[in-house]
Amino acid sequence: MSPTIPLNDFVLAILVGEHHQATAATLECLEQWRISDAIAVDLVVNHNSQLDYFTFLEQVRARHLGKHLLIMHADIFFAEDFLHRLMEQIALIEDAGLAWGLLGPAGVSYPYFKIVRNMVDHHGILYPFPHPLPAVHLDGHLLVIHKDLIFDFDKEYRGFHHYDTLLCIRSWAQGLPVFTINLPLRHLGQGNVAEWQERSDFLGQRLGKVYGNKTIVTSMGPVKLDVQTGMTRDFYKHEVEATLSRCFQHRTRPDVTLIMRCSDCDESDIREALLGVCGQFEKASRVIVLCSDQLLTSLQPAFGYFEKFVDLLALSPDPAIAVAAEDVLMGCGEAIKASLPESGLVVFLDAKTALFPNYVRDARQFHALGVGVDDVVAVFDMNYAVLEADSEGRNPEPRLVEGWRTETVEDIVSGAVIPLVSFVIPIAVFRSILDRHIRGALTERLFAFKLVAQARIFFLRRLGGFLRTNMMHLSLSAGPMAEIAIHGEFLRASYPFAYLWMKRHTNAPSAPVQTPAIGSVHISREQLLIMKLSRHPRIVDGIFMFNGLWKRLRRHLVMR
Repeated sequence: MSPTIPLNDFVLAILVGEHHQATAATLECLEQWRISDAIAVDLVVNHNSQLDYFTFLEQVRARHLGKHLLIMHADIFFAEDFLHRLMEQIALIEDAGLAWGLLGPAGVSYPYFKIVRNMVDHHGILYPFPHPLPAVHLDGHLLVIHKDLIFDFDKEYRGFHHYDTLLCIRSWAQGLPVFTINLPLRHLGQGNVAEWQERSDFLGQRLGKVYGNKTIVTSMGPVKLDVQTGMTRDFYKHEVEATLSRCFQHRTRPDVTLIMRCSDCDESDIREALLGVCGQFEKASRVIVLCSDQLLTSLQPAFGYFEKFVDLLALSPDPAIAVAAEDVLMGCGEAIKASLPESGLVVFLDAKTALFPNYVRDARQFHALGVGVDDVVAVFDMNYAVLEADSEGRNPEPRLVEGWRTETVEDIVSGAVIPLVSFVIPIAVFRSILDRHIRGALTERLFAFKLVAQARIFFLRRLGGFLRTNMMHLSLSAGPMAEIAIHGEFLRASYPFAYLWMKRHTNAPSAPVQTPAIGSVHISREQLLIMKLSRHPRIVDGIFMFNGLWKRLRRHLVMR
């Protein structure tokens, strides 16, 4: 991998306060690493603080037309190989056949809205990630600006805040993607939060004239927009997603294989889990069900139905093989390996977990939009209950693992329980773990440790699913466990729409669809209603049409 752009096409520009020249960390690094020998440097001293950052950027661009700009605050310590690492990251992006308009080491990744800061700073956030990711916002302490990016700043909006926000918005609007990249540096600035918020209020008034979003997400926090009546333009949908679709259309989204374990569940759990799997916005390439031989026999009619929507393979352990109860493979390791494609992603799914319909789509999207993430394990937010024994190893009780609290790999190695269902694993990594695990049960904890030992991890900030919990079991509970049960009931009531979708899009429309017997599986009142409505497609279409009209009417009333 070699840089596609020479360093002499770049200019490093720094704005330093008049009284900070002797103590500026950036200037110290410039001298120590002899940066001016490798790249042109434009050092601007801000006498009497008369120069705001917007004007500084405009003047630097005017002095160096046709050059890429490397804009850096004066309070940054950076490593000796900083420029080498910068060119390496740019080469990663361009070798992937991607254009770029703006790069920076800290921002908000898209579409997962996760703050990524590849540095140590006083904001208290450290989340290094070595691969370029699309971002809707970059922190302004360091920006790499492509020579083709047009500034066109508002002449009436000046100061020292939100030039980074506006540059990111303009870059996406001009069809040039924005990326967070990995750079070795430390930012010393603590930021002026009060001034930032004041400037955010002014910015929200101006952006509300252009976009109908409620907020624009930045690494410092959301900027609330004062949306004007009738404004429906969406920054993320109309500019970010449109640019991603065009620039990333040559990148193939990998297929996903879902492995569903049914070790401690009943038939209704399995049916409902399969309903969630088949109701995904994007279907998995294959669903492998691991269950006992007894369940395999009794569920054949259900498997036959769901095979109309997904490539479904049901496996049961060899009776001659002794299987440990905690073994996540359920004695089917060899059969699983033989059933997997050569490439793609694999997900372990517990039959008692309800997935959101975007689970498969999000897994594929991360591996298509991230640059160089072929061997990266993605971890979804997943609120999940685990059994935890007391100090004497007795009386296990359920404890909720809240996915949004998980930030880094250290959460795993320090003893936290991250369920295997949270992990989206590249098949090559998955095969490697199976090949190296020769004897003993492959437990959920052991599997997670093996993943951490040999693969990079990225924690996505988008909820992948919930634990499906019976409300009656938690009638005496309070707090997050009861809350998650309520969410589980919401999902249970929502998934009949997946059933309706399947009925109307079956691969064999002439074949009668068998509705599960009411007495054999728990069906909520909402599900029963939808089953009845499914016999009348026009009524269903009318319901959705009325719902859309009602939403638009409410939005109109709020804007008045």
